[in-house]
Amino acid sequence: MQEVHHKWHWRYKQKLIKLAVIIAVCAVGMLYLADCPCHADVYNQYVFQPYQLLRNLVFGKIPFSIGDIVYISWGCSLLILVLRWLYYLMSIREYAETLRYAFIKAMGGLASIYLMFMIGWGGNYYKEPLSKYWLVDENRWNDSSIIAFDKYLVQQLNITAPHYKSYNFKEITRRAEGYYKKHTDCYRNGKGLEVKASLFGNWLQYMGVQGYYNPFTGEGQVNKGELHFMLPYVVSHELAHQSGVGAEDDANLLAYALSVQTNDTTFMYSAYFNVWLYTHMQLRMRDTVAANVIKKDLNPITLQHIKELREQRKKYRSKLGAYTGDMYDQYLKLNGQKDGIESYDKVTVSAWLWELQRNNRIIKLNIP
Repeated sequence: MQEVHHKWHWRYKQKLIKLAVIIAVCAVGMLYLADCPCHADVYNQYVFQPYQLLRNLVFGKIPFSIGDIVYISWGCSLLILVLRWLYYLMSIREYAETLRYAFIKAMGGLASIYLMFMIGWGGNYYKEPLSKYWLVDENRWNDSSIIAFDKYLVQQLNITAPHYKSYNFKEITRRAEGYYKKHTDCYRNGKGLEVKASLFGNWLQYMGVQGYYNPFTGEGQVNKGELHFMLPYVVSHELAHQSGVGAEDDANLLAYALSVQTNDTTFMYSAYFNVWLYTHMQLRMRDTVAANVIKKDLNPITLQHIKELREQRKKYRSKLGAYTGDMYDQYLKLNGQKDGIESYDKVTVSAWLWELQRNNRIIKLNIP
């Protein structure tokens, strides 16, 4: 009996030491990254970029999403783990030691996953905002800016809508990857960037998700069944994450800036439409009358797209979407994004200031 007790004690000790080491490494890494934005640059250059390029070379050759499979397998493992723990609890006298060991083991596994997350992606949340890196003048934003930007977006939608063409998912991803190669400096002019169709398909809609970046496999996944006029912007957004842009508002800004410089009316229209959704919603909250007046100038094509989008969201509205939204909000806040899920909306400010700065010039989009 004493030998069995000694065996459990040694196993506890091993797992606890491992857990403590991983927690210490994560803590030191987070303190290092938070200390100075320059440390995030070091992480980006010597950890994330080489690792991401390696993942692109490995997983890019596989036509389906490995990240989706990883999440499915983890979900199944979690379910089995919960069932096993329930069994142990029902026979607690017999399995007390086993349950305690299983709990410590699970905490070690969770800590290991978080360490993998920090190595493969987490450091990007500590970068300077993209607008600051681009030296965008924030002092040019004032109380009338949101009205000016709403009018500008409506004007651009009216110009591009008659020339809009619907492309399939494969063509959109091909074009988006090419535009990243042409207009940005990421990955040696875009080498290795690639977005895949998610295996979850329209089930992502029930979670309120159009696409996502997997921090463990480095893949960007998108629901290829998303509305055609939303897809170019969504794909560009996920490619922004894959290029090392962490914050959601920065990914929105890069997707917008890239798309409007392409001279591809499909991408331009999608960017104007998506950012107009953010901008118009914020204007309505401030001045409903002004928002309605501006909206009356929208062309029939865009008005039809708004109707289609509203019907889609109504069709897939669910409690699951609310839960996943709350979870993602907390995830972002835990990773230093104080505005959480509301940070998406900040593209209204940064995109307009970027437009004022570029003055219709085609400029190279450097990525930190």
